[in-house]
Formats: sequence, C-alpha cells, structure tokens
Amino acid sequence: MKCPYCGNDMEKGYINSRDSVVWRKKKSVAAAFDGLASDAVNIGTRKPLGESYVVVYRCADCQKFLIDTENGNHTD
Repeated sequence: MKCPYCGNDMEKGYINSRDSVVWRKKKSVAAAFDGLASDAVNIGTRKPLGESYVVVYRCADCQKFLIDTENGNHTD
C-alpha cells in the first residue's frame, strides 16, 4: 500500500489488545470500559480467547498510520 501523504510504501502490521480496539470522540479515563460507551466504534476483530487486533499500515518515512476498517480487519 502506498502512503496517501508522501507516496512511499507502507508496512502492514497490527495493533493488538486484550480488550476491544475502539475509536471514541474523546479520551477516556477508564479505557477498560471504552467498548461500552455510546460513542464507541469498534475498529478491531475479536477472537474467541478475548484478544483483539486491527490491521494497520505504517509509513516509516512520514510516521503516519492508516487503519482500513472496511477491508482486511476481519480475515487475518
């Protein structure tokens, strides 16, 4: 994948968590309960043993990270 900011190649990797990987509008004080918040958007894949991950592409040149929540996060 090419970086949309600088055009260089991006490296595929993962953000791993023992809980849900969620996006929220604001920072929370208790991340353990973020998945229960009304504004929480789940961006990860949850496995049977509870671990969660999201596929992320990293540009080593401009230090940008790209998460594609539509493609690739439910098949790895």
